[in-house]
Amino acid sequence: MACRASWTAISSQAAIFADGQPRPASSLRTIRRATWICSGTAGSETCMASVLRDPPPCHASRCVRRGRFPNPARRSGGYRVGKLQTSPYPPDPTLCNVTEFDRRVSWSAPNGEEKTLATRGREEGPVSQPRSGPTVALRCFGADLRRRREAAGMTLQSVAEKIKKDRVTPARWENAETVPNPRMVGVLLDLYQTPADERAEVLRALAEAKKPGWWHPWREVAEVGVIDLESAATSIRSYAPGVLPDLLQTTEYAEALMSLRNPYEDPAVRRLRLELLEARKEHTIGDGNGKDRAGLWVLLEEATLRRRVGGPGVMARQLDYLESRIADVRSSVAIQVIPPRVPHPLAISLCGHLEILRFKEFGMGERLIQIGLHPSMTLITDDSDAVENYRMAVDVTSGFAPPRFTPLPLTSKDFG
Repeated sequence: MACRASWTAISSQAAIFADGQPRPASSLRTIRRATWICSGTAGSETCMASVLRDPPPCHASRCVRRGRFPNPARRSGGYRVGKLQTSPYPPDPTLCNVTEFDRRVSWSAPNGEEKTLATRGREEGPVSQPRSGPTVALRCFGADLRRRREAAGMTLQSVAEKIKKDRVTPARWENAETVPNPRMVGVLLDLYQTPADERAEVLRALAEAKKPGWWHPWREVAEVGVIDLESAATSIRSYAPGVLPDLLQTTEYAEALMSLRNPYEDPAVRRLRLELLEARKEHTIGDGNGKDRAGLWVLLEEATLRRRVGGPGVMARQLDYLESRIADVRSSVAIQVIPPRVPHPLAISLCGHLEILRFKEFGMGERLIQIGLHPSMTLITDDSDAVENYRMAVDVTSGFAPPRFTPLPLTSKDFG
């Protein structure tokens, strides 16, 4: 049985076959970590994986270095390994000497189990993945640095000259684009004449800012900007004119909606999206009663409830889920349904799905999020005039809807 593997990405040049000759199997004992690369099936490009200490032996009849292959990730190259006749184990790592690569790699074990490893080549072992995006903690840390600099009466240019950096460097720290190291933060605190009793708190905030968000395992399918803000919000006000907002969707409803949006999406990617949705609901609103969960207030159009997504059973179970949320008086989730033919401000403005988020962190103003069909069409703004305008429209619109705890205008029996 041949070893199977799936290609993920290669981010830097890979040199294979330093001498072009197989080494004896006995040399395996001296290898702490080695890397192998083999040609995949048609259309799968090249597959990579990592073999740990003392891997089981395999039998490679021949390996032929071929020409460079195109890398769809960065167009940086490497070489392809020719025919590999293997046992059920990964090929002999001594046959292929890959000097540099990065990103996640995966392969299938003999028992069918999918294995994944983050690695950077050589003998350095697993490493963390790239930062998935600035978190609220990092934004707050950057804003704190800005406040301290301004309080000290210093400009970005003067700070850059003091620390012998380009002006862009402190600007990126304050804009949460990069994370300074603790030594440099200490230098900044000296420049800003920060009191000793505040320094420890700033360094604790730095440590928190360096942590990746909880969504990091799903970063490849996550709208990081939206999810991070939702997770840190204490209040989320949402208007959903077309479909139910993500945080109120059942798994069945969400899967049916994903099929409508992109019927040709890879099933594995879709599973990741569904896993992320469940984790997102748990981290943001939990069961609706958890401490430190966000208060979610949703305005729904009645047409949204009548729009069939998936089969009748999917909609029936979705409505039952919404009813359970409405009936729970302890829940932090509030749902109001806007009757049809009501000319409310949000309908007149023809706006799509939007959210207004409020935070407890000092310096984090309210955010307005307008969610598009594609992540590139999602707009996030902290412009106070825009936020105030939409908040007033939401307030007026809520007055046209029955109050909280009012049963839905239709039930699961309507889809029976």
